[in-house]
Amino acid sequence: MKTAIKTTLMALSLLTSLTSFAKVADFNTIIEENTKAQASLHTSLKDNLELARMAVQRESQEKYIVDRASDGINVPTNKGFLKFAKEKSSYRASESVQQKRLAQELSEAE
Repeated sequence: MKTAIKTTLMALSLLTSLTSFAKVADFNTIIEENTKAQASLHTSLKDNLELARMAVQRESQEKYIVDRASDGINVPTNKGFLKFAKEKSSYRASESVQQKRLAQELSEAE
């Protein structure tokens, strides 16, 4: 009986060592496949990066000439927008308006 138990234990230990070796071999193939996939990914990424760099260089080398055929662009603008703050606060009426006002005040005073 003891010999039968010893032989079964020997057979089990032999089987476990063989299955572990098979797992290690599978693990090594997985690592090799992963390394190959990383290398192909790296080369494709490098090619894509080079294409992008070439496209950017082509765009930066293109030059555009802008024609100044017109003197300017007319846009409606508020007159108050073009004045300084001091000009807005110290507004003076024109000379003719001041003379009319003075004449009106003198006529009202008589």
